[in-house]
Amino acid sequence: MAEVIIRKARREDCVAIIALIQELADFEKMSDGPKLDCKTLERDGFDGQPLFFCNVATFNEKVIGYALFFYAYSTWCGKAMFLEDLYVTPEFRGKHIGIRLLKSVAKEAIENGCCKMEFMVLKWNPATEFYKKYGASDLTVTENWHYYRFSDLKRLVSECE
Repeated sequence: MAEVIIRKARREDCVAIIALIQELADFEKMSDGPKLDCKTLERDGFDGQPLFFCNVATFNEKVIGYALFFYAYSTWCGKAMFLEDLYVTPEFRGKHIGIRLLKSVAKEAIENGCCKMEFMVLKWNPATEFYKKYGASDLTVTENWHYYRFSDLKRLVSECE
């Protein structure tokens, strides 16, 4: 019987990862959100100095989940890890694949001297309970942090001149 394997993503996994990114966006009710194409994902993750890293879960050699992450820097403690996405296809949920992917990222963070791992999750997402179960803190509640974004960088620059 086949087993689920967690491994580092390879360039040839990018088509499947893009499909799972869209599945996640659909689940998050943001179907029009992803603007990333496969060539960009390949370039940014596998050419030169990668901008992100990714671990995948496979079953019968099919990618059924992924964790995409990158290094960040904290002025409070130094090198840190940011978990951008963690997703497992619905038919494989409840089989401990999500925690295996999460632990694979945490292990990489530890091995590379990271002081913490941070991520965001939508307030309504049932995954909040998954993360809390394993010890994650909701910084909006515990420390009153709010996460902001500038999406129109050109506007920001023009208004600051």
